[in-house]
Parts: sequence; C-alpha cells; structure tokens
Amino acid sequence: ERSGGSVAGSASDNPEPSAAHETADQPPVAGANRPEAEEVIVIHVHCRDGGHYEGATIRRILEACGMEYGDLGIYHRHEEADTRTPVQFSVASAVAPGTLTPEEIESLETPGLSFFMSLPGPGQPVQAFDFMLETANTVVRNLGGELRDEHRSVMTSQTIEHCRQRIREFERKRRSPARA
Repeated sequence: ERSGGSVAGSASDNPEPSAAHETADQPPVAGANRPEAEEVIVIHVHCRDGGHYEGATIRRILEACGMEYGDLGIYHRHEEADTRTPVQFSVASAVAPGTLTPEEIESLETPGLSFFMSLPGPGQPVQAFDFMLETANTVVRNLGGELRDEHRSVMTSQTIEHCRQRIREFERKRRSPARA
C-alpha cells in the first residue's frame, strides 16, 4: 500500500521537465497549461468488493481513450492532440499520492481512479464532461466497478444531469457581467 505526499508534492521530487515550459519547437507536457480551477467536477470509478485495478491495464485503457501522461504525474485529455489546446479532463489514482507515473504504473494496484474536470478549462465544457463520463464508463465496461460522485455515492442518471447543470451554471455566471 502506498502512502504519504500529495500529487503536487510528488512532482517536486523530480527535476521539472524542460518540456513543461513551451518552446518554439516543443509543446508543453500534457496538462501543463491548465488555468487555476474555480470549480472541479469529479467522477470516481471504484472496484467492487475490495478489488484493485492493475496499472498496466489502466495505462492501456487511458491511452486508448486519447489520454496522455503528463503534468503532476497523472493522465490528461486535451481538446486536440496538441497539448497547447485546453485540457478537457484529467485522471489520477484514487489513493495518495494519486500519481500514475511510468515508473510505478506497471506494478501499481489501486482500488479506483478519480476523473476530474477543472473549470474554467475546456472550450465546450459539457461536451468535455460527456467525454470524461464516457472514458470512466469505458473503464467500468473493461475492468468492472462502478461510477461514484464527488461524495463517493453511487452515480445515477440524476447525478450525471446535476453535473451538467453545474457546468452550465458555471458558464452562465462566467459570461454574465458581475452584479453588485
């Protein structure tokens, strides 16, 4: 069992990759261009009956779903293959420190994954949420388990619609002028 540290803390253990900062010929690492989150939408995928997902299988599924390993030692999906485009959502292990590093993933066992979408972020946030939901469902279809919400309650169609409403409300508030 792994313990200690936060995702951000573990990233500082390694020298910062030079690719994290965009250069003329090299784009930033996946996930490095996220704006600071004002709101976060979360979907957890949990194994049933105390089981674990194996890291190598997680890696194959996430990469098949268009996700790329990057910033903070986790996986990210951008709007396009170019990592300069906005991040749609990210995925971390559900247990501390949350990282899914190439060095650890082959031997990793985790009871679940945490999918999260930061707002502001994607250009079309409801569509990005739907991609995140589909990717989480792909994990469930291939590995078993169940979707849970940010409070770790079983995710229902009503919960899913509530997430979409939260996204729409965030976008509405962001577009309307500030009121005194």
